[in-house]
Amino acid sequence: MKKLIGIGLLLAVLYALGSLPFRGTDVSELIPVRTVFVTRSGAAYTVDVGAGLRAVGRTVRDALKALREQASGEVFFETAEQVIVTETAAEAVEEITELPELRPAAGIWLTPAPELDVEAASDYLSAHDADLTIMEARAELLTGRSPQIPVLKPTMGGFRVDA
Repeated sequence: MKKLIGIGLLLAVLYALGSLPFRGTDVSELIPVRTVFVTRSGAAYTVDVGAGLRAVGRTVRDALKALREQASGEVFFETAEQVIVTETAAEAVEEITELPELRPAAGIWLTPAPELDVEAASDYLSAHDADLTIMEARAELLTGRSPQIPVLKPTMGGFRVDA
């Protein structure tokens, strides 16, 4: 009983000092992400998640960090269903598979399109199963094989996936 009271007092003191090892997040501040679009121009990567949220960085990780810092709320990447990478940024696929912010079950696609309507692509891809997930691409890379990433091609008014 004395042990429980001691633990309760310790937690009360930590709470009063704001030192608890976990923090709360106001749900109204969450910005859920459905699609992550990665492009590269020169030495900089751009990450676009739709709804006007876009950031640039030296690496994809830096761009994600910048996006979190610039957003008016808490960007929630754990809801991302797909990651679309332009062919000019294809060398970043290995880095993308290692990012802890992204769900391993999220699908990954390449696209030749330098610009993309992220919301329209997200709607299209949400209606189709992913041929390759981040986790599967990571497994391929770890075994020394190059993953066969499906290609998302814009068409007249829509999209097409070539495996």
